[in-house]
Amino acid sequence: MFKALTLMAVMANAILRLPSMFSDFEAVPALNLGDLDITTDEFILDEVDIHIQANLEDDLVKEALKTGVDLRQYSKQVETELQRIEQASIKDYIKESQNIASLHNQITACDSILERMEGMLSSFQSDLSSISSEIQTLQQQSVSMNLRLKNRQAVRSQLSQLVDELVVPSTMISPVTEQEFLEQLHELNSKINYAKELSFRETLACSDIQDIVDRLKMKAVSKIREFILQKIYSFRKPMTNYQIPQNTLLKFRFFYQFLLANERTVAKEIRDEYVDTMSKIYFSYFKSYSGRLLKVQVTSQTSSIQALSGATSFSVIWPSAVHGHLNITRRYAEFSSAVVSINQTFPNERTIALLGQLQVEVENFVLKMAAEFPSRRDQLIFLINNYDMMLGVLMERAADDSKEVEGFQQLLLARTQEFIEEILSPPFGGMITFVKESEALMEKGQLDKLRTDEARITQLVRGFSSSWKQSVEALSQDVMRSFTNFKNGTSIIQGALTQLIQYYHGFHKVLSQPTFRSLAVRSELINLHHLMVEVKKHKPNF
Repeated sequence: MFKALTLMAVMANAILRLPSMFSDFEAVPALNLGDLDITTDEFILDEVDIHIQANLEDDLVKEALKTGVDLRQYSKQVETELQRIEQASIKDYIKESQNIASLHNQITACDSILERMEGMLSSFQSDLSSISSEIQTLQQQSVSMNLRLKNRQAVRSQLSQLVDELVVPSTMISPVTEQEFLEQLHELNSKINYAKELSFRETLACSDIQDIVDRLKMKAVSKIREFILQKIYSFRKPMTNYQIPQNTLLKFRFFYQFLLANERTVAKEIRDEYVDTMSKIYFSYFKSYSGRLLKVQVTSQTSSIQALSGATSFSVIWPSAVHGHLNITRRYAEFSSAVVSINQTFPNERTIALLGQLQVEVENFVLKMAAEFPSRRDQLIFLINNYDMMLGVLMERAADDSKEVEGFQQLLLARTQEFIEEILSPPFGGMITFVKESEALMEKGQLDKLRTDEARITQLVRGFSSSWKQSVEALSQDVMRSFTNFKNGTSIIQGALTQLIQYYHGFHKVLSQPTFRSLAVRSELINLHHLMVEVKKHKPNF
């Protein structure tokens, strides 16, 4: 409303001033500016016309023009109304001055509060930034700690056993330094042995407990020496039943084992003292016993001399079957297995080299002994028995992948395969030779050269069909008689039967070639599956 009244007043004043404006323009002398003159009457009227057209669009102006209101009067009325409204507005402002001042103070206070809040938010933002960086740091530390935890868990199972073997608990230290410590002595001995093993690997943890273990060992050795010597000295008392303290010492036999393993000089001292004491005791006993025996008169029995002479003569004409070479190889196997077992715990290059030289000499010795047999079959039996015996003794103590075990395994396998060929040759040699010749000609594509061997093939087929069962039975019995180790004999029989099946399968394959398909004797061949079933019946089970 106020805006409309103001607009109408401005229009009325403008309309009323138009004649005076034109008269003023007429009083001004005209300037001839040519094309640059933009203050012509047409231009001014155009500007006024534009303003009038724009103001005539107002609703109040339209209403005033329709009612025919006097513009001068209406302009004064509007001006009076404007003054009244202005005065009223001023009174309202004066009336609300306190409220406005209070509002200003409130706005100022709010502005200060907002300023403080801005500072707080800025500080909070900076704190959030620092917290974010700390969270990233904590996340990195968490990932690192998680990785270290996984690594520790991965090695925990291995390190726990190592620590248990190395740590010397206080419960062990106390009994070892007191009167009775047999139970803890076993554990101390195991820790000493384990520390020796780790010392070869240069384990750092071993050096931490080495001093404690050494001192405990010396303390234990000292107490054991004192204890055993006291027991030995008790034998020397007159009229003492020495069997009682001997039985007491037998209960503490681990004491001497501990000394023998950790302090050989003390063990030798105790052994010498025991031998010296007991030798004196037994000497006195036997001296007394022999003196009393000399007092007994015994009649000489000359008739017994002839019996002794006869026994010697009989041994000359009928010597016992001795196998010294087998005893030698067994002694070698036991000695070698013992040295190999020790060398696995405490490796030594010189020992390995000496064992290799000894093995070569023993192998050469066994070959020389086998050469004394006239037939190759007996030679192979001798070699297989010796190799099998030595391998069995070695595998009881040595590792399966040791050089000695692998060497005798290869020798045994080679001689066994040769023996299988040797025992298959007498009953099935013709078929085996034919199969080998035929396979060689098949590889060269010259199998037609055997086309004329029909009679030979017929003889082989019929001979195998009629005698293979008896031959297999005789072969099995012969093998079981030739080998003392039933397990080894069984494996040789199974290998021989398997090899026989392979040869017969090759025989079938050769006769199935186009060169021999027309032979009538092919119908007399034993079915391969039937042969395998029958052969399984001859496999011994132990």
